[in-house]
Amino acid sequence: MKHFLILSTIAAFGLTACDTAPTPPSDAPAWLSVVDKTLVSGNTSVVLGSDGSVSGDGIEGVWEEREGKYCRTLTKPERFAGTECQVATLDGDQITFDNQQGRTSTWTIQ
Repeated sequence: MKHFLILSTIAAFGLTACDTAPTPPSDAPAWLSVVDKTLVSGNTSVVLGSDGSVSGDGIEGVWEEREGKYCRTLTKPERFAGTECQVATLDGDQITFDNQQGRTSTWTIQ
């Protein structure tokens, strides 16, 4: 089911053969516009791939959109391993992820 949701999200983007990231449909959560872009926080960078992967400097896992939230399952780093859904908020060239335990992380979109 998870792979179906990821593929549905990708299909909804209407992927094309160009070098730019696809534009999500107008009713999709705004944060989906960061898919396939590099997110940077300090010395760490990460990409939420259109294939559902999360990869970056010491970060590995998968992601999906659930009810408008960013839900990720990380295998690395170990301290963040597991599944967690977060509220993602865009503000200009930054995206902030808030989890239910009060942890917030802000990333610059490149």
